[in-house]
Amino acid sequence: MKKLISPSRLGTWLLLWLLVPIVAGAAGKSSSSEELRQLANSVVKVYTTAEVFNAFTPWNSGSESRIGSGFIIEGNRIVTNAHVIANGTFIEVQRDGTPERYEAEVEFVTHEADLAILTVQDKEFFKDKKPLTIGGLPEVHQEVTAYGFPTGGDSLSVTKGIVSRIEYQTYAHSDLMFKAIQIDAAINAGNSGGPALSNGKVVGVVMQVAGNGEENIGYIIPTSILNHFLKDIADGKYDGFPRLALVTEELLNPSMRKKYNLKSGDPGILITSVCADTDAEKFLKVGDIITHVDKYAIESNGSIMYEPDRFINFFHQVDMLQVGETLKLKIIRDGKPLDIAMPLLSSDHTDYSYDEQPRYWVYGGFVFTPRKIFDRCLTRQEFDKLEQPKQTEYVRISRVLASSSNVGFHDASMIVDKVNGQYFNDFNEFYKLVNSIKEPFITLTSSSGYEVVIERSIAQAEHEKLLKKYHMKADRSEDLKQLDKDLKNAAAD
Repeated sequence: MKKLISPSRLGTWLLLWLLVPIVAGAAGKSSSSEELRQLANSVVKVYTTAEVFNAFTPWNSGSESRIGSGFIIEGNRIVTNAHVIANGTFIEVQRDGTPERYEAEVEFVTHEADLAILTVQDKEFFKDKKPLTIGGLPEVHQEVTAYGFPTGGDSLSVTKGIVSRIEYQTYAHSDLMFKAIQIDAAINAGNSGGPALSNGKVVGVVMQVAGNGEENIGYIIPTSILNHFLKDIADGKYDGFPRLALVTEELLNPSMRKKYNLKSGDPGILITSVCADTDAEKFLKVGDIITHVDKYAIESNGSIMYEPDRFINFFHQVDMLQVGETLKLKIIRDGKPLDIAMPLLSSDHTDYSYDEQPRYWVYGGFVFTPRKIFDRCLTRQEFDKLEQPKQTEYVRISRVLASSSNVGFHDASMIVDKVNGQYFNDFNEFYKLVNSIKEPFITLTSSSGYEVVIERSIAQAEHEKLLKKYHMKADRSEDLKQLDKDLKNAAAD
């Protein structure tokens, strides 16, 4: 499971929301004027006005402006980064050398792989523009040229860099791991989503920088990830990248290899945990040794040689399949070889929320907000002990609006486990459960037993006064207003 093997987001990566051109440390040869002219017709500047939310006051929002880059591909579509247009309320694109901007819309987005496809309704925008051709993977030490619109000017910028390595890396926008191409070059603001080209073809999409202060290190998304995304959305919907819900351990230690009867040079990694209630649990067990993924032998460090002398984490081969396709594995179980054909029916999801307005409810001065539960990889024993095995959201008291009814709880911040002794699986169930209580008191309990008590009559009496005091236009998010209507209609039926 990729999420489990990714390093910590903090201190490892720095996501530049106004990202990024590749800038060569030394000047390379200038591109021909004809090449520049053609690329000027294919690379665009992206302007995004984005909504900004505050978890402390989820009923309020602000806005911010971002600038990025993109490039045109077949079908009058524009490729850019997901982080350039995340939470966007208004998006425009602009051609090089012209002042006119055209309104654009997000057609598809993968926040997991930090990519997005934009469309422009006004076809005049694409007049005389040549779509860029998507190429393959560059060689290490191969020179690539990045195009885009770094801050500080409106003209197309052309800079060069060198491919220094290709490996599995954390994408800062999602905190998930995918293949990435490292560029031995400096990074400046403004060129996120621009193309990196070699021999006239796109070899990657400029994405992010290293976050530990290293100089001249940038990353681009390889075309294998872009092509997966384009193939995925060809049917009109985004399914994502498949999830292989297990944890593995390298078999580098000689004693471990002897224990599992592996000779020197034998392929294989050890499964140490299989996530309960997932597709993988039906096919794999703790103690299995995976020796091959599809046609590739898995080295004792978990890598596969996907091209001559090119190694990468075996999860990359899982990434290259579409959700719904079958993963073929060769394993050793109890000393016997087995062939496994496992349908990949679920997808990886980032834990971060994008393109969603905050969901909230204010009651008795308590601000309740949900948090999704993703990638909870539990053993079968742990899963069977859960009181709420199907829980998909936590509900948190994120803030307390001080009033006479909640004295003593003004600093309370906790995860609500039960409502009057009853569990709930998500925010909607919590909302319905609280509203169904007719008793004088509502008792909210954390998993440690800490109680918050709300007296219904006082909470209701102070409600309107509290809204005015804290300048709230609404005491709940729009989804809960719709839920109120659905509940009312259901009661009428």
